[in-house]
Amino acid sequence: MLVVLLSGCLLAAGCQPGTLENPQTTRPSMSPSSTVSASASPFQGSATRLIVNELVEAAGGAPVTKVDVTSRQVNVTTRSRATAQIWTWQAGRITSSPAQSAQTVSRPFSPDDFALDRISQILETAGRAVGSRRNQELQILEYNQGVVLISVSTRPETAPAFFRPDGSFIATVDFTTTQGMTEALRDAVDTSTQVLSISYQPGKGLIVDTRTGTDGIVLRRTRPASLPAWAMERRGDTGASVFSPSDVSPAVLAGLMNQIPVTLNKTTDKSALSFTIDMSDGRPQPTIHFNLDGQTIVTDMAGKDITQQVR
Repeated sequence: MLVVLLSGCLLAAGCQPGTLENPQTTRPSMSPSSTVSASASPFQGSATRLIVNELVEAAGGAPVTKVDVTSRQVNVTTRSRATAQIWTWQAGRITSSPAQSAQTVSRPFSPDDFALDRISQILETAGRAVGSRRNQELQILEYNQGVVLISVSTRPETAPAFFRPDGSFIATVDFTTTQGMTEALRDAVDTSTQVLSISYQPGKGLIVDTRTGTDGIVLRRTRPASLPAWAMERRGDTGASVFSPSDVSPAVLAGLMNQIPVTLNKTTDKSALSFTIDMSDGRPQPTIHFNLDGQTIVTDMAGKDITQQVR
């Protein structure tokens, strides 16, 4: 009888249909919308930038900790206090879901600072570097100590290719060439204007120590041959004299890397050559100490042998 009465009420002109309205059909949608066509490829520079901007806007401008781009979708991970969220664009639709805690570790950054408009060139360069363009995925994420880089990986997995925010490729360097030494110095020195030492160790790469503001603790940045520079704090002599890295000539260093093994008649052992540049000799300018198989040669910054003068 109750069912009959309700049915009759719904058919009667005097009943108020608003009392039984379907909220799924009458409430306005709160889902953010995209202006990017569903058929657009996120690997097109203009589309990539626009999609990321829309996702950041959908997130309410929350700090961005990660960007993922594939040929089909874009994910932007944001963090607000203890809450992390992934905002996804796929086929013209924007959705969101909670992020795993591990995805919030990266330091926040602005996607505007990264060359997303160059994504086509970045993917092409990465493909050449690793020998594959299958299922490429581009990420923007903190690499180490607040340094946020672009990386491109493939599936099946190959070694990732890394790029600086401006889209320039972080290449494998040869420390015995001016070009390789120039890139290594630029990456290891970073923004430092005064350094405690610059050194090279085979198997590790170019190493730069700088003060941290804490006595006895230095920041060491290492640029390996085939990876981006990475940094860590360690114990060190922060009371040592500092010098400007602009005093160092990459051409002189590369030339000496080739010359010293010949001078010491140890060309077969040249891969074991190491050096340290610092102010330990008490001269107005830093000196370079080269070591190979227990033998040492000291030069000034122009590459002149001053071993006998500093002993």
